[in-house]
Amino acid sequence: MKITQEEIVDSQTIIHIELEDPDLSPYLDQGYRKVVQQVAIPGFRKGKAPRRIVETFIGRESLLNEVLDTMVSEVTDLAIKEQDIDAAGLPSVEMVELDPFTLKATVPIRPEVDLGDYNDIRVDFEPEAVTDGDVDGRVEEIQHSLGTWEEVERPIEFGDLVTLRVVGKVDDTAVIDQEDGVFFLDEDSANPLPGFAQEMVGAEAGQSREFTLAIPDDYRDPSVAGQECSFEVEVKDIKARDLPEIDDEFAKGLPEAYENLEALKTSVHDSLREEADNRANRHYEELVTEALLEVATIELSPVMVEHEIDHIEENQMSFLQQLNIRRDDYLQSIGKTAEEQREESRGEAEKRIRRTFALNKLSEAEDIEIEDSEIDDKIAEMVEAEGPDAHEGHDHSSEDHRDSVSRMLKYEKAVARLVEIAKGESEAESEADEATEDQTEEDQTTREGGGDDDDSEA
Repeated sequence: MKITQEEIVDSQTIIHIELEDPDLSPYLDQGYRKVVQQVAIPGFRKGKAPRRIVETFIGRESLLNEVLDTMVSEVTDLAIKEQDIDAAGLPSVEMVELDPFTLKATVPIRPEVDLGDYNDIRVDFEPEAVTDGDVDGRVEEIQHSLGTWEEVERPIEFGDLVTLRVVGKVDDTAVIDQEDGVFFLDEDSANPLPGFAQEMVGAEAGQSREFTLAIPDDYRDPSVAGQECSFEVEVKDIKARDLPEIDDEFAKGLPEAYENLEALKTSVHDSLREEADNRANRHYEELVTEALLEVATIELSPVMVEHEIDHIEENQMSFLQQLNIRRDDYLQSIGKTAEEQREESRGEAEKRIRRTFALNKLSEAEDIEIEDSEIDDKIAEMVEAEGPDAHEGHDHSSEDHRDSVSRMLKYEKAVARLVEIAKGESEAESEADEATEDQTEEDQTTREGGGDDDDSEA
């Protein structure tokens, strides 16, 4: 195998790989074993023709195509190791020619990271308040969750649950047709279209209404987005939520069986306080990490960025598939081309990569290490939180899994250390340590001086 490497430019290098016959032979054997049972060659029983005959019959290129993905990956990895390249991600590989078999691989190099004056980072922490109104709102949510729906004989009001016969048409095409559609008519509801609930308020059971609504430009069906929809609606029944009174008996009847309403509100306040603290802490971690990225200097490999954009797009595609939405329809609904959206993802991709390398460098600078016991504890915590079924068939003892958990813990510790720095806690600790040392020295001097006085008096 002949390998030539170009200079490192923009945190990446290009290697040219040429395979000679001895290098190709194992892969030709693999390709031969894959196709020999499928190819009928005159004069030979199926599966019995030697490789040179099969290769002559279907061509060397066909044999290599059978194992091309595996071969390219293995050969590139081997070349990177032979050149002792500190690769920091997947290479971008392209075929140059088949005879001689030549590859060109662009390999991202681990970038140099300068954290700048990261110890000078200071960010004010702003806690999130929890008000009496927040507590009352959460108690009302509990109240509504325990409510029951009862049929009422009155006109529709906001907050009702109604059964309707609904037909909505754009021109002569029905875009909504429900015989017994059930709708919760909230004031902010956009189901089936914004303004629908407002048109139904005041209608009584047995009545019909006709009206027209504008379909939003970002409607899920682009073919009718931005047009007018004519509705014919018949009210079949109206139900209102019957809510329990919020009092001591209400609190006692909950699964937690609180002593009284005040005890319930105290518990709700504590829960909201914890949620607010978690949100504030996560927001603060984001702020201090962004502050680190502002002072850090990191030169990113273009290939690495492109791979991260690919990863972002793959996740988006998976999400759209779960929603049963075609990507072309989604792009049309937001008025962007695939190229425009990919370019929009570039900033997020670069930020993700810079964050990873900056925090890794911070871990090195602060001598952050992860003990085996910490990895064991974290794995046990994950299994307990997610349940054993979520990890069924997963080898927690594998080196790859433990490495992944170790990286996650190191990331968390690096962020925690950065939080200490940004809050000035590390500086306060240092000052406290210095004060302790000064006091110790002063005490020592006093003891020594006191001893001299005692001797002179004697």
